[in-house]
Amino acid sequence: MRRFVRSEGYARARVVSGAFFIVFGAAIAFRTGALAGLSAAALPAYVLGGAMVALGALRFRDYFGKRGRP
Repeated sequence: MRRFVRSEGYARARVVSGAFFIVFGAAIAFRTGALAGLSAAALPAYVLGGAMVALGALRFRDYFGKRGRP
């Protein structure tokens, strides 16, 4: 299992899923902003969108930060 987790293919898969998280999180936030505006009822959608963007950003940071290191 450790070999698989440290493989380049697994790292690329995490980056791809991170890109999807960023796209979907931004879509949730923008769509909610267009439909509901800045209301208290829309707060959970904004938090979800922000969390997905942050997760995607962390996956990108992990990939590009560890690249080139053993």
